[in-house]
Parts: sequence; C-alpha cells; structure tokens
Amino acid sequence: MSWVVQRIFGLVVLVVLILVLRQIGPLPIPGASTALTLGFLLLCAYIGGLIAGGLGLSRVTGYIGIGLILGPSVFGIVSDADVRGLQPFSSVAIALIALTAGGELSIERLRGAGRYLASITLMQTLVVLALVFAAVLAMSPLLPFTAGREFPIVVTMAMVFAALAVASSPSVAIAVITDTGSEGNVTTTVLGVTVLKDVLVIVLFAVALTIAYSVLEPETAERAGLAVTIAWEVGGSILLGTGFGLAIAAYLHWVSEHLVVFTIAMAWILVEVSQTLHLELLLAALTTGFVLELVNPIEGDEFVHALEAASLPLYALFFSLAGAGVHLVELMHMWQWALLLVAVRALGLWAGTNLGARLGNAPEEVRRYAWPAFVSQAGVALGMATLVAREVPGWGAELQGLFVGIVAVHELIGPIAAKWTLDRAGETGKAPRTNVSGLAH
Repeated sequence: MSWVVQRIFGLVVLVVLILVLRQIGPLPIPGASTALTLGFLLLCAYIGGLIAGGLGLSRVTGYIGIGLILGPSVFGIVSDADVRGLQPFSSVAIALIALTAGGELSIERLRGAGRYLASITLMQTLVVLALVFAAVLAMSPLLPFTAGREFPIVVTMAMVFAALAVASSPSVAIAVITDTGSEGNVTTTVLGVTVLKDVLVIVLFAVALTIAYSVLEPETAERAGLAVTIAWEVGGSILLGTGFGLAIAAYLHWVSEHLVVFTIAMAWILVEVSQTLHLELLLAALTTGFVLELVNPIEGDEFVHALEAASLPLYALFFSLAGAGVHLVELMHMWQWALLLVAVRALGLWAGTNLGARLGNAPEEVRRYAWPAFVSQAGVALGMATLVAREVPGWGAELQGLFVGIVAVHELIGPIAAKWTLDRAGETGKAPRTNVSGLAH
C-alpha cells in the first residue's frame, strides 16, 4: 500500500501549496485565480482518481470525493464562486460524455435490446413515480415543505417531487462505463435506459410543473406556453444534434485530421449554441453521437476514440466540480427525510427494473444486477429542482432544499453502485480500450 501513501502525500503537498498561495493574497493578473483553481483541482482530482482506481473503485468516485473534500462543505479551498467560474469547462465535459454515449448507442447494439430497454424505462418511471408520490403524501404531515398545507397543494408538491425523483444521471453512468471499459448486456441496458429516461423525465417534469401552475395560479395564461417551450427544448435539441452529427461526419470523411482538437472545438461550439437557443445540451450531444454512428460508423469509431483521448482532464474537472457543489448543510438539516426518500426511490428502481426486465424478456444478468446503476442523480435533476424553486415561490425553495440533500446522497453512492453492478455482471474490462485516454487501469 506504499503507493497509496505516496499519492496521499502528494495530495497533501498540493493542498498545503494552494493554502500558502491563498495566504499570500490575490494574484495581480486578471483571471489568474480561476486558472490557479483550475490547475489545482485537476491535479488533485487526478490523484484522487488514481487512489480510487487502485482501491478497486471507479475513478469517478475519487473525482467526486476530492471535490467534496476541497469544496465549501469541508475545507472550502474551492469556493462556490470557483465552481460557478469553472462551469463552462463542466458544460464541455457534459457534451463530450454525451457524445461518447451517443456513439456507443449504435443501431446494431440496440437492435436486440430495444424491447427490454423500453420496458425497463417505462416500468422504472411508473414505479418510482408512484412510490415516491405515495411516500411524500404519507409523510406530508411531517415533511418541512408539506406540513400544514392544504391537500391540493400537498398533492401538487408530491407530484412534482416524484417527477424529480425519476431522473437518473447519464453522465455518471457513461463515465463509469468508460472508466471501467465495460461491455455487455448490462452495460447496454444501463446506457440505453439512462438516456431514454433523460428524455422522458424532461417531458414528465414539464407535465407535472404545468399541473402545478394550474393548481396554484390558474389565472396565469402565459403558463400554457410551457408545453411549447418543452417541445422546443426536446425537438430543437434533436434537430441541433442531427445537424452537428452530419457536420462531424462530413469532416471525418473529407478531412479527418487533428481529431482531438476538432473534438473539443465541436463540443465547445455545441455548448454555446445550445445555451444561446435554450436547448438541452445533453440531448443534443447524445443525438450528435448517435447520428454520427448511424451515417458513418467506421470513422465514427475513430471519433469516439478521439473523445476518449480528450476526455480525462474534463472528466476529472466535471466530477470534482460536482463534488464541490455538494452542500452537506442541506443534507444535515433534513437527513432523516432525505435518507428515507432515498430508500423509497431505491425500492422503486429495484422493482421497476425487475418488472420491466421480466416483461421485456431481458437477459438474466440484467434482471439480477442492473438496478443499482440507476441510483445516480446529478445535473438534470438539480436543474429541474432549481427551476421549481424559481418558478414556484415559497414551497418551491423548501422542496429544492430537501431534493438537493437527496441528490447529494445519490451523487456520492451512485458511482460506487454503478461499478458494483458492472463488476457483478462480469462486464468490466471487456470493451476495447485506448491507452491515450488515461482511463484504463
């Protein structure tokens, strides 16, 4: 275990160094503080990932753990302002992760799995939605954000909360699959279902929020435009991704040089266009990768390898920022309710996955092992909770506080659960690996 001690010692040296530099005072060069935080976080996350990988965990767990330790909840070396300042890099990482996932969702791979992927997605959604809705109603006299409210409002809040609970994290699932080099029926199921649920949950959440508006503000006519907004987010994202996929396919066919630089540039452009047009980045990037694989499968594989080569620093940064964004204060204030709802959601994931796998005649290993890989929650769920807090003053912020605590738990245990799933299924290390990605171990 001497290598563990050496890496921990290196980590401690880096932390001491940054603390000394912070004591000296702000650097006179504009942007120097952000650059310093970026470099420091990347180095620490990389070492944390090595330690986690050596201990048999996913490197994603190490990245998130380092972010949590350095973030506002523990040592505060990485502040909330630092997390916000580095968000553009995080968005590019999401685009790269989703592009990789889309490239892996080939027609050939999905052809034999389509029935049970759809069945598991539907059953997971329905069962989690029903169980969490019932749990919130049952606990409503005790929950801080429902106690003492009128029954129609409690029902509305339970419905919105249940819609939030359905979401899983494609970014965590994709990163753990890439990190472990996994391939097989369970891997395809985890990848396919998380992607399908990401699209479904956006629509489901929009419906829940529209009903909430009709209950709370029936006289507000402009809320009817929410359906149009959601249709634009989903349809526009697919159209944007299709255009980017065709453009990348043309580049690979006619040029096919400097793929790493081209990959990062295209991801950055996709981020900017998505934000400008108010589209869903994850869905657009997934569509890009899928279309590329569909129209140009051979050269599309080369592009995916280039993505892997470019992904390590951004993966480390993205998940360490996610860890730094975990606020343990919210969790500590309502930990008992958060843990209870985490357990209810886990039960729903287990039951929904098992039922969907049986109805869809999925392979036995999918029935037995797949469900823990759906535990993770991250960006999409947090974004929807933030939207509730903004659009529904009053109880929306209270609901957000509890849900952020739940996401914090899922963010910490999700990568561990996903790796456990893939290990138990015997699918880790089976995918072709690329040495330049830095993710192999």
